[in-house]
Amino acid sequence: MGILRFILAVSVVLFHSSSIFGVAFVGGQTAVQAFYIISGFYMTLILKEKYIGANKSYKLFISNRFLRLYPIYWIVFLITLIYALIVLVYTGGSNYGILTNFVTYYNSMGIGSFVFLAFVNVFLFLQDVLFFLGLNTATGQFFFTPDFHQTNPYVNMFLLVPQAWTIGMEITFYLIAPFLVTKRLRFVAVLIAASLVLRLILRSYGLTNDPWSYRFFPTELLFFMLGTVAYHAYLKIKSYNLKPLALQLIFGGIMLLTIMFSFIHVPANLFALKHPAYLVAFFVSLPFVFLLTKRWKRDSKIGDLSYPIYISHILLLTWLKDLDIVPPEYMGLVLTIITVLFSIALNKLVTDKIEGYRQRRLVQKVPQPVQAN
Repeated sequence: MGILRFILAVSVVLFHSSSIFGVAFVGGQTAVQAFYIISGFYMTLILKEKYIGANKSYKLFISNRFLRLYPIYWIVFLITLIYALIVLVYTGGSNYGILTNFVTYYNSMGIGSFVFLAFVNVFLFLQDVLFFLGLNTATGQFFFTPDFHQTNPYVNMFLLVPQAWTIGMEITFYLIAPFLVTKRLRFVAVLIAASLVLRLILRSYGLTNDPWSYRFFPTELLFFMLGTVAYHAYLKIKSYNLKPLALQLIFGGIMLLTIMFSFIHVPANLFALKHPAYLVAFFVSLPFVFLLTKRWKRDSKIGDLSYPIYISHILLLTWLKDLDIVPPEYMGLVLTIITVLFSIALNKLVTDKIEGYRQRRLVQKVPQPVQAN
């Protein structure tokens, strides 16, 4: 399902720039929540099929996940920082770029607040929490806020790679996944129900808008755990010997829905159901899509571009805007092309080399249990 992951990543790129001749795919929030489902699926898959036997190690699992995330992120983070310094020098100290908030509010921050912001910027973990905080410029301390739009400054604007907050949420899931996704389906169902009930309770209190819509981990856990359910469904259907044509039709259907989603018009009274309906269709199709595509090497390579595309596109968008050479209506197209090329280079120069090391850390042949006589 690499091509689906690729399209979802491009959906976020287009959400932050512009459509490509009217094509915007599924939008930012829906793409992110679809990625949560994929993450739940893959983490369940590897924890049940790869990190078993001699490889059953929490430390090994977590460290390998970190090796997958941090190298690319740190490279983009450093390039972002270097670019801000270049802009600062080029403008004679008048433009701090992405560092503007740090410079503006440095004297209004307590040491604890500054250290926390530095920590989340470097290590990703808890970046999503920033959307629930405000900065008291009188005391220099953070405070909880149900609506960060009512605060000044926005604490999330201190992120140098602002879209990386979703990766912070992914890390939270990775840290607890071994204790959740390996349980019985009944336990998983209880978690899904609890997450959904909590979402409904928050809605009853009027907490429906950003950041509660898709940045609050306890309610987003629903999507991660749906990925676990999708994995169990995959285990069932792979024994049914389904005809390739049936799998291809399902794959083609979800691909068509994803690509044409922005052109689907629904009545105003049903619009709120449009995005949830897509996520339901995505969840249902996921086991079939994986069964069809799991051995497609080229598809996997395309899917591997999704993470660097997601992490690097805001940096590249900043460059294009600063250069001011791309008409706004073509920004999405140009940004997508440049981001894909940049991501190919990142994977070639960084990810491919680290991936070999990650796999060598695993015992390649998991010993089979000795059967009693």
